[in-house]
Amino acid sequence: MSIQIMSALLQSRQTGQVTRTREPAAAPRPAASASPASVVVLHRPNPIPVPAPERDRGVTTFAALFAAWSRYHLSTGGAPTTPPYWQVLITRFATFLGHDRPADVTSHDIRAYRDHLIANGRRLRTARHSDFAALRAIYHFGVENELVPTNPTIGVKFKADRLAAAETMSAFSSDEARAILSAADRQTIPSRRWIPWLTAMTGSRVAAIANLRKQDVIEVEGVWCLRISRQAGPIKTAASERIVPIHPAILERGFLAFVEKTQRERLFFGESDGAVSGSGSNPPVGQGARPYNPARSTIRRVTEWLHGLGLEIGRAAKKDPNHAWRHWFKEQAFAAGIPEKITDAIVGHAQPTTSRRYGAVSIAAMESELRKIRPPV
Repeated sequence: MSIQIMSALLQSRQTGQVTRTREPAAAPRPAASASPASVVVLHRPNPIPVPAPERDRGVTTFAALFAAWSRYHLSTGGAPTTPPYWQVLITRFATFLGHDRPADVTSHDIRAYRDHLIANGRRLRTARHSDFAALRAIYHFGVENELVPTNPTIGVKFKADRLAAAETMSAFSSDEARAILSAADRQTIPSRRWIPWLTAMTGSRVAAIANLRKQDVIEVEGVWCLRISRQAGPIKTAASERIVPIHPAILERGFLAFVEKTQRERLFFGESDGAVSGSGSNPPVGQGARPYNPARSTIRRVTEWLHGLGLEIGRAAKKDPNHAWRHWFKEQAFAAGIPEKITDAIVGHAQPTTSRRYGAVSIAAMESELRKIRPPV
């Protein structure tokens, strides 16, 4: 080793520095934070979302959101009578807000609308099960399909009026039932002639009877029946869709002859009353769509006629002019000893217990038990 090299080594040991003679000194490495390439990213706190296909189409209005929900509802077998009615409710809500941007709605807006409905005389039950049912449904659909960011209806509740909840409606008395059915026997207008008898002797809701079509009177296993379905008009529950025998007292009065002579699709009203003729197809909302309750006007006229009979009926008397027949039928079925499972099958009530849900009730069984109920006239 040369004297120059040995001298350099001794000097480096004294100063703590090593001088490399063959390789140039490397440039100092920057701090880890100065170079993103030197950092391993485990979590990115604010990821940029990938736009969903539906969002790309710009669903920014209540009309667009509702149209998307309506298409889904109908494609999955939903009742065709629901969208036209709910469209009115959603439009009413947008009018209250003063804008047409569902994504901007807050829980405060929802609570304000709830209070507005109640303050303006909307029945609590109707507001909860109609107005808010529509809002909850479209917002749930919107969030699930990434059409709106949040569901502002979550957490908004109705405080039940316990006193009002305890006030239940009653059945017609024997005298009231006799007076109404006797008056119906004297009528020539089909809706007045047959709707009271059919609601009385099947325990059905008036909308289910008033919306009956000619094709809904069918013979099953040798028994003449009514087919109650969502294709004809509004129904309340899945159990409401059913086939129920026609009571012999109605057949004896010539109901089948009336049906046979009817030249229109609906038994109790025509197209001029708002019905849409056809096979029950579902036209697009807003383009000749079937009304929510096609028989609404007919039901109103029958109710007015019933009030004109001079009986103490109506909400003030806790006897709905039409729904009181449903209570009357249940009372008569209990008095006749008809098993509750069969009574529920006739009126369209869901079976309340697991054991009663086993086994369907046959048409023959319903027809046999139905004969036990004697009409008041």
